[in-house]
Amino acid sequence: MKLVREITFDFAVVQLFEPRYIRIEFFAKKKIDGEACRAVIEALGDLCGHKMVLVMTVAAESTLFTAEAREESASENGLKYTLADAFVARNLAQRLMVNFYLKINKPVKPSMAFPTEEDALNWLFSYKWNSKS
Repeated sequence: MKLVREITFDFAVVQLFEPRYIRIEFFAKKKIDGEACRAVIEALGDLCGHKMVLVMTVAAESTLFTAEAREESASENGLKYTLADAFVARNLAQRLMVNFYLKINKPVKPSMAFPTEEDALNWLFSYKWNSKS
């Protein structure tokens, strides 16, 4: 995969890769609130030319997401550039956090958790080619 462009914040990096997908990585020991979430959404839109893309989200184990960030990221606005969203949950704590998000916040776009980035990408590209979206 070739990195095309990226936007870096003090709490995350948003990267556009070819073939066309976005990778969002949230850094360790950072608190992600609604404002940070909206900044990531804006960066995602800038990178993808405000078109729909596949998104993979990776977070450090110690990243903290506020309720406002979770609600915003699961909303229509939060997923306006997202075809499908794959979360990388490498350990039990992350799997619990992602499962909580998926069940409570109920993202409006297809979203699943995976143990590795490779598994996440396989699902995303399978979704892209097999979906009617």
